[in-house]
Parts: sequence; structure tokens; C-alpha cells
Amino acid sequence: MKKKIILYLLVILFIPTLFLGEILYEPLDQDAFALVNSEKLSTELLNSRSQILYILLDLKTSYPDFYNELTNTATGVEFLNTYLFDQAMKIVNEVLFVQFVEQKGVDLNRNDIKKTIESKFSETFKELEIEDEEIETYLLFLGYTSRVNYIDDAFYSTLYINSISALYNKIIDEIEISEEEIKAEYEKNKSNYMSPPTADIKVLVFSSEEEASFTYSRIIDGYYTFDEVYRQSENPLLTIRIDDDTNPLVKIIKSNPSGYVFGPVLYDSFEGTYALVKIEKKNPARVLTYEEAKLQIIFNLKDKKAQEYFDKILPEEFQEFQNKSTIIINSSLF
Repeated sequence: MKKKIILYLLVILFIPTLFLGEILYEPLDQDAFALVNSEKLSTELLNSRSQILYILLDLKTSYPDFYNELTNTATGVEFLNTYLFDQAMKIVNEVLFVQFVEQKGVDLNRNDIKKTIESKFSETFKELEIEDEEIETYLLFLGYTSRVNYIDDAFYSTLYINSISALYNKIIDEIEISEEEIKAEYEKNKSNYMSPPTADIKVLVFSSEEEASFTYSRIIDGYYTFDEVYRQSENPLLTIRIDDDTNPLVKIIKSNPSGYVFGPVLYDSFEGTYALVKIEKKNPARVLTYEEAKLQIIFNLKDKKAQEYFDKILPEEFQEFQNKSTIIINSSLF
């Protein structure tokens, strides 16, 4: 879970360094707005990423006077061009970063990504029960001129996000942590390496609340014990964390002693099952032993060094890659 959060934050917080290298302006095919180290970026990709068609259509419908000023005056056209160029450079920077990661020997599996997106595209519209002839109209409403355009946009967005996590994983794998570093971290920050409080519980699951209530009343009245019923079931002993005070089940367990039986509680809302629960044993939080904490310590130390790489070294490496790159912008568009 922690690793997923870290990768999510990297994707949110990492912004490619603004391109400061030389930009060439040359006439290109009308369907390309740029070449990034010979990789062709389509004009439709720029249109969809900038949402320019969606914006203009909305303005024309809702604010016709503003739309006319924007599209029929030199100032308005210059503003649109400036906006489109800024969007174009954002795409260029993202593609440059993807290429930067790939030149480090990381295979981002472009073909697999494209196939997955195409497959999900087909599955999504099938689930939405949108006919093939209606798909283009639906996509146009979202600001895409075609399904190819939609898939291209999704492809580059996914590729960029994957490149960040792939680089993070590569850096993590390459970092070496010595035994001395691990021991020093453990001795210095033992309180950071704790096992959460837990409880061992026995659970009896019933197909209905009525059945669970009947069994509970029979246990309370002494006809049989919870354990006698439990031994006839095939339910394993469960260990759960009890450090989440927002969970009603946890609140009951924390406020009652071992041996306490309670229920019925909703067990599976989808299946409509209910459960009786016995608190078998409660285990307080404790400091993990060195061996128990070792893997977490290694990850924390590696992650710290990876963060330092992203903060200090990566911007310089990426800037150097940018400076060596060849960016050609379609002069007929800008």
C-alpha cells in the first residue's frame, strides 16, 4: 500500500523540467505538430489534449460574441496560438521524459500498452451499449475527432505515468543498502517500526440475520457454547488490526475483553450474510525485532535515496537529455 502511495505522489508532483533546448521550426505533414527525436506527434493528439475543439464548440454555443472575438481578431487568434503552443510543449516534455527513461534501458512495453488500451476501449463501449456508428459522435462530444485520436491520447498519458513509476522501480532496484545502514536506522528509529495492535477472532457466518440471532440467543441462554458451534464450522482463526477507530467492529473489539461474544454483524453486504464474533485474544502494539523490521527498513532507506534522486539528480540528467534532443515544431501551425 505504501509503495502505491509513493508512486502516486511521484506522478502528481513530478513535472518535467521546462524545455530550454533549441527548437527548430520546419514545415511538417499537416497531421503532425512536432517531431521529438524523430517521434511523430499527431495534430489530433494536440487538439484532444488541449481540448481546443471542445472549448471552441462550447464557446460558440454559450458565448457567441466572445467566440467571434476570439476567432476573428488578431489578438484572439494570437491568444489561441499561445495556448496551443503551451499545450504542445507540455506534450513534448512528457514524450521527452518517456524517451529519457527508455534510453536508460527501461522497456515500457509500448506495444502492450497500446493493445491494452484498444481492448479496454472496445470493452467499455460494449458495456455502455453504444453502437459503432454512434461512437464517433460520442467521442466528438468529449473533444476527440476519432477513436484513433482517443486511443493515442490515452496511450501517451499512460506511457508517461508508467515511465515515472518504471524509473522509480529501476532506481530502487539499483540502490544497495549495507547491513550497517540497516542496523543504524533500526537503533535510531525503533519506535517507527511497530507491529499494530491486533486481535485474534473467531467468526461464525450465517446466511441470514434471523439465523445468526437465533444462534446467538441459544449461546447466551446456555444451550451450547460459541466454541462448540465454532468447532463444527470450517472457519479459520482470523487476525485483524484494531487501530482503525472509525471501524464499528474495531470499536466493539477494543472496548471488550477476550472471550466476549457479540453479533449479529453484517458480514458480506453483497451476499447478505451475517456473523457472530468471539474475541479470542488481543495483542498490543509492540516494537518489531530487528529481523521482523529488516525488510521495511530496507524499503524505507531505498525510498529515501530514490526521493533524493528525483529531487536533486533527475532534473539535471533530464535537462542534459533535453539539450541533446532534436525538437522540430510544424512551422505551418505555429
